[in-house]
Amino acid sequence: MTIKEYIGTAIYDPDGSMIWRYRGGDLGYMVDIRGWGEIRNIFPTEEAAADFQDQLGKFITDAINEKLNRLK
Repeated sequence: MTIKEYIGTAIYDPDGSMIWRYRGGDLGYMVDIRGWGEIRNIFPTEEAAADFQDQLGKFITDAINEKLNRLK
């Protein structure tokens, strides 16, 4: 099995700050977006920090999917 076959598509879940793999109807956990302590201290409000954490999760998910799309 290749990495592309294993992951299928990466999906970000903002409710849990997690990235999941999705292939053939199967959803599987891959990774948490961590660093809340640091992220929370960078921003003036929890809302702004949570928004940034979601942006980061989406960015990483997009990067994974872009890389997968380049694999043969």
